[in-house]
Order: sequence, then C-alpha cells, then structure tokens
Amino acid sequence: MSYTLYGQSGFGSTCVEAALELLDLDYDFEEANPIGDAENRKLVRSVNPVGQVPALILPDDDVMTESAAILIYLGDLHPEAGLAPAVDAPERAEYLRWLLFLASSFYATFTISDGPERFHPDPATHKTLLFQADERRKAMWRVMDDAWKGKPGPFLLGEQMSMLDVYVSMMSYWDPRRDWFIANCPNLAGPVRATEKNPVIREVWSRNYDLVV
Repeated sequence: MSYTLYGQSGFGSTCVEAALELLDLDYDFEEANPIGDAENRKLVRSVNPVGQVPALILPDDDVMTESAAILIYLGDLHPEAGLAPAVDAPERAEYLRWLLFLASSFYATFTISDGPERFHPDPATHKTLLFQADERRKAMWRVMDDAWKGKPGPFLLGEQMSMLDVYVSMMSYWDPRRDWFIANCPNLAGPVRATEKNPVIREVWSRNYDLVV
C-alpha cells in the first residue's frame, strides 16, 4: 500500500512527510506550491479544492486534507508506533486539544499571511493585516507555552514523542520564526529540541528548513 503526498518544502506538508517517515510507510511526494504559479495552484486544487497543502492520497485513493487530521489519522492507524495516545489514555484529551488548538488558532492565521488580498482588496490594509496575524501567532504561542509550565517532559506528553511534538516543532520554524519561539516559549522549547534529536525528524527537517537545534 502506498500514499501520495502533495506538498511544498517548508509548508504544512512537512509534518505529514515526517509522520510517513516515522511510520516507515511507502509514499511518493508530489511537489505542489499552493501560492506558486498558475500551474502549481491548479495542481493543488485538483486534489484539494480549497487550494492548500498537505493533501494525502490514501492507498484506497481517498483524499485526506488538513494536517492535524492527517496526523491524528495516521497515529491512530499505527498504534504500535506510539506516536498517538490511545483513546482511553489520560494524555489523549490534551493531545487532541492542542493539536486542534494549533490548527485552528495558529495555523489558520497563515490564510491571512499567504493572501491578505483575500480578506481586504485595498493594498493599504495589507501591512496591518500581516502585522496583526503575526501578533495573533505570538499570543497563541504564549497561551500554549503557559499551559506547559512545570510539565516534566522531556516531550510534550511525557516520556514518549507524539504527533503533537512533530506539529509544534514544525510550526516553530514559521513566523514569528524560530529565534522568537526559543526566546519566548521556554516551556515548549525543551520538548521541541528533544523531538529534533530524533534522526528521522532531523532528516526531514533538514530537507525543509535550516535546521536549528
């Protein structure tokens, strides 16, 4: 059984790429830039009408979109890997809460950053929209960081790395950028560094980012 991942280097497909690698699943990668030229945008919309990546073609040819949903699905499909708490595990509620928090409150702001003209046609407003989107991301990181104050680690849910760690690590490279994240999110920075010691994560991140540990 093989998967096909449509994505772009450094975009939200990075975490799905990492998940497929961590689970040792067979997949093909199709480069598709949702904010690239007309041909790229057409390719993305051919698999995801919303025009976003990642889009994952499953072995039965069904299509999955939404990065958090894909991580949850793959983690649950392969419980032997230990990347997702079991449904009845005490960590399950926190796992789902923060994955969806990041998807809805943090990740969603890039819909503005990647195309402010979609929200206001006047270019004079775009600088303000971009600034406010970045400020929103900073506020959301602080909310999550406060929630992890005093948690033992080394990973976000304890002793075992999870898909949540992969998601946070990926997003730490996005605006407001890694330097800001490390300086302002000390409670999340430790688990992120622990995650990035994983050789699979290091390899995937090196293909997508200027890896900083």
